[in-house]
Order: sequence, then structure tokens, then C-alpha cells
Amino acid sequence: MKIGIIGAGLGGLLSGAILSKEHSITIYEKLPFVGGRFTNIPYKGFQLTTGALHMIPHGNEGYLAQTLRRAGSNVKIVNSEPDGYFRINGKNHEYKDIFGLVSAKDKLKALKLAASLKLGKIDKNMPFGEFLEDIPLALDVGNSFSGWALSLNAYDTPMSEIIEISKLYHKFGGPGIPVGGCKGVIDSLVEIINKNGGKIYTSHAIEKIEVEENNVFLDSEQFDIVISNASPKLTEKMSNIKFIEKEPVPSKGIKINVASKLSLVDGASVIFTTDCERINGLNQPSNVDRSLAKEDYNLIMLHATQIKNNTKEEISLALNDIESLFGGKDYEVISIQSYGNGWPVNHASNGTDLNPIVKDNLLLVGDGVKGVGGIEVEGVAMSVIAVLNHIEKLKK
Repeated sequence: MKIGIIGAGLGGLLSGAILSKEHSITIYEKLPFVGGRFTNIPYKGFQLTTGALHMIPHGNEGYLAQTLRRAGSNVKIVNSEPDGYFRINGKNHEYKDIFGLVSAKDKLKALKLAASLKLGKIDKNMPFGEFLEDIPLALDVGNSFSGWALSLNAYDTPMSEIIEISKLYHKFGGPGIPVGGCKGVIDSLVEIINKNGGKIYTSHAIEKIEVEENNVFLDSEQFDIVISNASPKLTEKMSNIKFIEKEPVPSKGIKINVASKLSLVDGASVIFTTDCERINGLNQPSNVDRSLAKEDYNLIMLHATQIKNNTKEEISLALNDIESLFGGKDYEVISIQSYGNGWPVNHASNGTDLNPIVKDNLLLVGDGVKGVGGIEVEGVAMSVIAVLNHIEKLKK
């Protein structure tokens, strides 16, 4: 089949790399570079990112890693050990140790919550924050996790997402860091597409999607199937059909990159910063790949969910958190990146994702169609898997 793909972000390139083995693939990217929000920016001797962290939520076993191997990518992903730490009262604790930090009364409450989860006796539409709010430390932990993983406050995160995330964590494990960072993944996919004869055009914006019964036109070019890695709202705006029934809610975030000779965390682990007002967590990808940082320095990437619309105020709160984390020791903020409006963390936050199958010949991939439990780029991979499965059914 002749397949056109709008957008050379992770979802578009991942789809293109796999489909180019058997189909004629053409990818159109409006920006002058590929990778979208999942590639590297060289800056002051560091490899920063255009959006995502240098991290894959379920490491070498999750959906993204599986789909990369299916494409033929040989990117190495280094798993975390342990998965992460929670910073509580100025000290780092593993998750298994948190239970010992609460009062006897709160331990009893926690056991009741765990039992209700295990028995399935909870309202899946209940906000995660409401589920945890009777145990203050649990709510702090929940806020830091949902903020880091989903760019959502715990009260904006439905329990249905948390339940599925928990299942996927037990199935695949915790995070990992790809060697080469985000760009290592992107470069491997581009190499596969080129090797398979696919075409990638940068600085080429698609203006119109015309969906007919048996084919689709991208501007004047005819295809059997079109896959859009653009946001669902932009895809609908370009298209001659309407398919969004319930408006997706984008999520906003702030990412701050710090250079420091001081190391805050070992290996590929995450520190969830429950002590902070805005910062949700941090990782140190240069532990895995020294080429991501300037010599003798660590690259530390910190993330905050943007809760209020005043971005300057939110950044100020995040910077105060960073000062407290470093305790006055030497560090340098090398960049501050905010994500919202047309360039959000997720075009649809978890719980507001759309269906990736619009019609048999118009399909969506990306962070607007992640599926339940899809954390960031794992959710992008989940959307790609759904699209690939649909195309396989069409062939039968």
C-alpha cells in the first residue's frame, strides 16, 4: 500500500520504520528537523531535548522498546536500578520503605486502600488525589508521580489511568535511558526508513487532508492510507471530516535543565521530589551516556507540572524548588523550557485521549491517542501498535 504520514515525530517515524518494510512510505514534516518533541538540542556542551526527557518509562521491556525492536532498531536502553527514589523530608527513600514513614493510623488507612484496589472496589472515575487525600504523605507521593509521569496533578488524574499504569509497571518494570538520548532513538528510525526506501520531507507542511471512501489526498498527493502524527485537533482542522466528539485536554509542563558537578541520583533512576512545591522529579541521563553532558559535569533534568496559567510565576516556584534541592551548592540552570498551547506535554492528557482509528484510511498516532495507562512515549508506542494492528486487519 501507499501510505502517507503527517509528522516526523516519534509516532510518525516509528510507524514509518515498521511499515516501510512492506509498504511505500512518505513522511511530511513541517519543521526543518525530524523528531518533534523527542530529539536532542546541542547547547553549551550538553545534549538537551526538544521536549521529552532522556527517558523511556518502561525501559527495555515496555511497549516502546518492543516496537523499536520490531522496527529493527538496535538502540540500547539502560534500565534503572532501583526504579526510583522518593525525596521525603530531605532524604531519598525507595518506594518499599515509604510505608514505614507513616503513623500507625495512616498505615491502617493505607492497608484499607490497598485492599480496595486489590478487590476492585473503587470508582475508576474517581480522581487519584481523592483516593489518597486521607493520607498526607500518600497524596504527596501521588502528586509527584502523576506530575512526573503524566504532567497532571493527582486530582486531575482518573483512577482508571493509575490502575492500568500499575498493571503495566508490574508487567514491564520501571524506566530506562536510551544511549544517545532521544536523538539516538530518532536517528535509528530515520536510518531504517531510508534503508527501506521510504521518503522523509522536512520543511513540508500539509495544508489539507481529503478523505474519500477508498483513498486519501494529502494536498494533491493520493494515498491508500494516511497516518497523522499531528495533534487530533490539527488533523481534524486540516481534514474534510469531523471526528472529535469530546474535546481533548492538553497538559502543560516546565522542564529545567541543570549543569552540576554534584550528582543527585545514581544510574538511570528517578527522584520523585515530594518535598517540592512545583518540581515533580528529576533524572540524570549523563550517568548512562557521558556524551549527553559537558566533561566533568552532570546533566540533571527536572520537570514540573504547570498548574496555574501564569508561566513566569510557575517557573519562579520551580526555581525555588531547585535551590532547595541543591542546598546552596554550585549548579547552573542552562535552560528552561515550558510546554503548553500548541506545543504541550501531551495534546490530550491521560483520561482525555482519543481513539487512534478515525476511519479505515485515516489513522492517528502520538500523544493525543495514547490509550489508558500510556505514560508519555510508551503511550505513543501504544498508539502505533493500535494503528499497525488495524492495518494488518485491512490486509486480510
